[in-house]
Amino acid sequence: MEGNNVAYTIVKDYVPAAKYARKCPYTMKAKSITVHNTWNDAPAVNEVTYMKNNDKYVSFHDAVDDKEVRLAVPHTRNTFHAGDGKDGKGNRTSIGIEICYSRSGGKKYEMAEENAVHYIASLLKQYGWGVDRVKQHYD
Repeated sequence: MEGNNVAYTIVKDYVPAAKYARKCPYTMKAKSITVHNTWNDAPAVNEVTYMKNNDKYVSFHDAVDDKEVRLAVPHTRNTFHAGDGKDGKGNRTSIGIEICYSRSGGKKYEMAEENAVHYIASLLKQYGWGVDRVKQHYD
């Protein structure tokens, strides 16, 4: 996507099916989007690679940086991003988006945040949702 000072590519980098039991064990009908900051300075590829390669019950759907949106888990599967347990509304019904480079701020973070705004707007349009469906982690 390009225009309005926003430029990102979408890269599919999904969790392997062998990891579904730990990372995204349940089917999901998304009802909202929950936005997070990674609180470190890594690009999306590093965030997704780290999440895929560990065995923790922590996961998210997409990571957004200054250049790309990296899709890690299909939006039809749950992820463990909201801190509300295996049956919580956040984890079971919300698409988890991670914005990269948030620890130090600066130009990369500003661009990642701008890319996230446009990507999330595209998801809202795709699902026919209003901005009221966008949540923060503490919601």
